[in-house]
Amino acid sequence: MDQWLAQGLHGEMDYLERNRDKRYDPAVLVPGAQTVVVCLLSFEHSGRDYHRRVKSLLYTLEAKLKESFGEDIVSSTHQHIFCDSAPMLERRWCVEASLGFIGKNHQLIHPTLGSMVHPGEIVLNQVVETNETPTAYQTICADCRLCLDACPTGALRNTVWDARQCIAYETHHCLVCQNICPYNT
Repeated sequence: MDQWLAQGLHGEMDYLERNRDKRYDPAVLVPGAQTVVVCLLSFEHSGRDYHRRVKSLLYTLEAKLKESFGEDIVSSTHQHIFCDSAPMLERRWCVEASLGFIGKNHQLIHPTLGSMVHPGEIVLNQVVETNETPTAYQTICADCRLCLDACPTGALRNTVWDARQCIAYETHHCLVCQNICPYNT
């Protein structure tokens, strides 16, 4: 990300230059952080205001975690539930949690949900072990170039996304690279 920012490919998204330490270390964002729980919700189940829907589900999960592990599982003094609302590298955490891989369209792609998903996170103050072995997804876009070739502005240049050329960056209404992705059909 630092290299991408240094090249100016983030356009006018100046907020990405701030709080870098928080982006890389959840314990700086939420003091005492030990575990990041990551969830995905598909576009079709999230509705118009996905922030509210995802956070509502995360608060339900938080209540269950408090029942099982105690009130101090989460910070009582810092925000600890996030959905596109904090300096957190959400896609990175999704990949680390085996929820998918970063595709050539530079989106998180879940193998069955595709890339039309909204991530959400709960930062916990305790280490929570799982019984599952993480699945390491390789970028399984292979030789597919559908998103690269379909991008109307050339914002997707193989290994780099240039926000300055992306229609979605300007209008939030272009989903060409996602609509053409075989994982979304």
